[in-house]
Amino acid sequence: MEEDVSADVIRRLRRIGVDYYITGSEALPRYGEPRQTADIDIVLDMDPVDFHRVERAFRSDYVVSEPIGSGDRKIASVVAQTGLGKADLILGRRDPWARSAMDRRQAWDHPRLGGVWVLSLEDLILAKLEWSQGVSELQIRDCANLLRTNAATVDWIYLERYARVLGVEELLARLRAAPA
Repeated sequence: MEEDVSADVIRRLRRIGVDYYITGSEALPRYGEPRQTADIDIVLDMDPVDFHRVERAFRSDYVVSEPIGSGDRKIASVVAQTGLGKADLILGRRDPWARSAMDRRQAWDHPRLGGVWVLSLEDLILAKLEWSQGVSELQIRDCANLLRTNAATVDWIYLERYARVLGVEELLARLRAAPA
């Protein structure tokens, strides 16, 4: 049986010593309602100038795109040459929220991937709000579901602090005020 591409990507990242966490739709089942996705989003604790390490680890079995983006936000992809599977690799971000999110990541026994690192609940909400900027109804719905499902454990002080930093405090306030 062919190995799951997402599991292979994580295994290779571990082998080369890159700290990471899963974000996006693959992180949703950790805190609530899962959603089907075509790929996996993984944040790497890596400066883009060191991306050659990733490239070397994947080039034999994957098509590897160079990191693109502006400023400190870069994204690259690895696409399996055989079978189906793609991983988006997000790297280079070093602002205070990004550092906090990496520090707060949690170990999780993923139902398909086994032991992985995943974004914390609050940081997943913040990441989805920042990514959507209020435009993606799907991301907003994910956030509303996460807040409803985890109402008793949400760290609102942390959420509000970094929502201000990320410029998504109005979006968060609308979600908080919405009926459950």
